[in-house]
Amino acid sequence: MSKLKDEVELLRTIPVFSELPANKLKLLAFASDHMDYKDGEVLFEQGDVADSAYVVIKGGADVLVTPEGETQSNKVAELGPNSFIGDMAILADITRTATIRANAPLSTLRIRKDHLIDMMQDSPTFTMAVLRELVLRLKKTTSDLSDAQAEVARLKG
Repeated sequence: MSKLKDEVELLRTIPVFSELPANKLKLLAFASDHMDYKDGEVLFEQGDVADSAYVVIKGGADVLVTPEGETQSNKVAELGPNSFIGDMAILADITRTATIRANAPLSTLRIRKDHLIDMMQDSPTFTMAVLRELVLRLKKTTSDLSDAQAEVARLKG
């Protein structure tokens, strides 16, 4: 099987891309860059300008956030294969909200900002899938924050 076909099949397994027609997936795979990172290598830093999103092919990465005014990062999540990363900063046109660091050898597809935006403008179905993904992440973050606040209250009590 060709590399392009493999990447199209990979994209098809990721919920946000799963409803795109084959020709759009092929175009996306062709326009994407295959990027490999070593354990400990950083994909991007919190505060960087957002120029692309990433799909994890294999390996894993940590999501690290440094609270404002502090120097120590906190690991807030771990990402694995089929994760879609970096889209929030692109869509909101803001700097990166977290640092992403490989926690094992990591392979990704890097999707440039202009390609992602063009696809969203061209496909309402894809745009809805991206919005659905963002809402699910927000729901999880809200739940995690609620759990953390309850734990802090318990510890204070």
